[in-house]
Amino acid sequence: MLVTADLHTHSAYSFDADYDPAQMLAAAAEDGLRQICITDHVDFYTPSDVHLPDFAARSARLAQLRGQFPQLTVLEGAEVSMTADPACARSAMAALDGVKLDFVIGSVHTIGAENVWADAFYASRTREAAYRLYLETILLSLDSLPQLDVLGHYDFVAHYAPYTDRAMQYDDAPDVFDAIFRWLVAHGKTMEINTSAWEADEPWGLDILRRFRELGGRFVTVGSDAHNPRALGRRFREAGALAEQAGLALAFYRGHEPQLL
Repeated sequence: MLVTADLHTHSAYSFDADYDPAQMLAAAAEDGLRQICITDHVDFYTPSDVHLPDFAARSARLAQLRGQFPQLTVLEGAEVSMTADPACARSAMAALDGVKLDFVIGSVHTIGAENVWADAFYASRTREAAYRLYLETILLSLDSLPQLDVLGHYDFVAHYAPYTDRAMQYDDAPDVFDAIFRWLVAHGKTMEINTSAWEADEPWGLDILRRFRELGGRFVTVGSDAHNPRALGRRFREAGALAEQAGLALAFYRGHEPQLL
């Protein structure tokens, strides 16, 4: 199944990326993509740990660039960090109020005061404990962000894991996966295949995607989580194959409405 849309990308409007949207769009066009969504970070971890894009400036910049890339559908989005803290959720919702976006990704990056990308998170935890805790945190955080369109990188914890076998599997926490999937389906949301966690390993997730389909999921989005132009569209052939084998269609979003590819 051909994947033409990269719906999880970051530009210099994210605190952790350095590339102007023009560089991202040029790379997307060169790679043959047809749709790209810039989903810069919206993070409200604590009152002193906040990351918020200048949405107005970014929108104006993208408006300047669209005419230069007529082969691309250029979409505007955000990746919002979800936590179980209602105050963080309220702050994120307030920040998005009045901002015209096509697409919102809800993702978990921290658990309490711990950063999932930090070595310390894994130091005292087994693979099973770390993966279950991460998935449980997703489940506890979903209600905090009603604006999300898609659950981002369910396997973010595997990306940074130091274990020999990093691949996340449905059997790691079947009860939690089922609860997450039932929430997504009941609320008209979906999930993404995020190719960044695989790194150089074999792709994983077919068992997870098949279970999502069994519980009522109809389609998924695909994102590279690119923070630089070189990473755009990374391993999309494999992502498309997983979706096809799981019986799921591919979609992109315009004005929060899914459109099948």
